[in-house]
Amino acid sequence: MFHIMDVLKEVHVWFRRRPSRAREGIPSDQRLIFEVDADLSAQLRLAARERDQPPQDLAADLLIQGLEHESLRAQAERVLASLTRREQEVARLAARGQTNQQIAETLVVSTETVKTHVRNVLGKFGVRSKVELRVLFLDLGIRWWDGTR
Repeated sequence: MFHIMDVLKEVHVWFRRRPSRAREGIPSDQRLIFEVDADLSAQLRLAARERDQPPQDLAADLLIQGLEHESLRAQAERVLASLTRREQEVARLAARGQTNQQIAETLVVSTETVKTHVRNVLGKFGVRSKVELRVLFLDLGIRWWDGTR
């Protein structure tokens, strides 16, 4: 599986303005033009053929999915930044798979305090459990609990 940002390093993008055909009632527009290397082009054509889809449609679908993913990742990063220092510590330990008891021992607080922080963190991310929180982070490529982002 590839990460969209790794693929985009091999893609050249520019805008091209189509000439106006105002006399015909068709306004000019701006289009993104992508140029990809031969390997990526071959992969795209193969995947499109397997899906019985034109390559340009598959490319558009993949770009939309990548942009949606990036939007969700950026939103999660904003939520992470909005957490209190203690909530960030609890979220980090919870994402590592620690139990409430282990988190309480690590932070030298009661398990009830940990439960409160966990509940607040889960609510801010819109998930229902620590497992869902970890899965959300992994799905979005956020691994800040182990030093990578």
